[in-house]
Amino acid sequence: MDLIYLNINAVTEHLPDTKKEEAALDLRTKIDARLPSDPSAEDIKKVLQEMGNPHQQAKNYDTRQRYLIGPDYYDGYLAMLKLVVGILITVMAIITVLIWIINPPGGGIVQFIIDLITGIVGGAVQAAAWVTVIFVILERTGTAVPPLHQNWTIVELTKAKPDRLLIKRSDSFISVFFTIIFAAILYFRPELFSFFYKSGDAWVTIPFLNLERLQDFMPFILIIALLELTVAIWQLITRRWNLSLAIANAVKTITSMGLSLVMLWNRAIINPAFSTEVSQRVSFSAASIERSIEIGVWVIIGIIIVASLIDLITPFVKISRK
Repeated sequence: MDLIYLNINAVTEHLPDTKKEEAALDLRTKIDARLPSDPSAEDIKKVLQEMGNPHQQAKNYDTRQRYLIGPDYYDGYLAMLKLVVGILITVMAIITVLIWIINPPGGGIVQFIIDLITGIVGGAVQAAAWVTVIFVILERTGTAVPPLHQNWTIVELTKAKPDRLLIKRSDSFISVFFTIIFAAILYFRPELFSFFYKSGDAWVTIPFLNLERLQDFMPFILIIALLELTVAIWQLITRRWNLSLAIANAVKTITSMGLSLVMLWNRAIINPAFSTEVSQRVSFSAASIERSIEIGVWVIIGIIIVASLIDLITPFVKISRK
């Protein structure tokens, strides 16, 4: 394939649509001006190599002003910001609706709209703050270095994109999706993890979690959620595994697994009255419900350990096979 075309396309893909055509024409003119009348393949490679990294060249044509988050990180920042804010807004809206269905307070539809807007706006602001702070820290410390800072060579234009160290954007997004949902429910409405039954016209809940004990763990849960979000953002920026990222992922995974096992091991996080209260409203005994919970907890512990080990080891294996 024509290297000149590949180079121009590599530059313009980083530009807004309104600037692509103008930049492509300008680049073609500059390249032609540097080439001899009958250029060889080596002449073309030499000129393109001298012009440098296409991502860096794109900065000359993109005049958009970016302040808090630098241009090298801005595209990733916008993508993650939209994802996190969108997820948290959705979660807060669903939580508000569920709470009103289960236990509608006074105030009617006006109060419902106020609660809905308050929840959505509050969730959006917190999400934006988390993402912005994480990006600022990663950029200012130079921890997550984008690929464009690496030494670029002309071979990159024809190099096959997929490789063993490549991190799919979908992997980062999926991690963020489940982290936010789980953390948001535990933080804002942990009572949703309950057994629901109807008494007359009202819904009654029997919390599955020991809500008082959960509050003791909440600071650690939020720290783990921020670690998950930080590693996911780091992955989105670098797009490839490296040793530093693998170590950060290992710290996050070990910390998350450790907290999960501590919370589940002695069952302190589970409401001690749950089995007894539920048995009074279903046809199962408290002992059978307790046995089911015990089995379920062990299954969850097993899944957490296996999934954590896979998540921990896989990046190092990929790096070692590079």
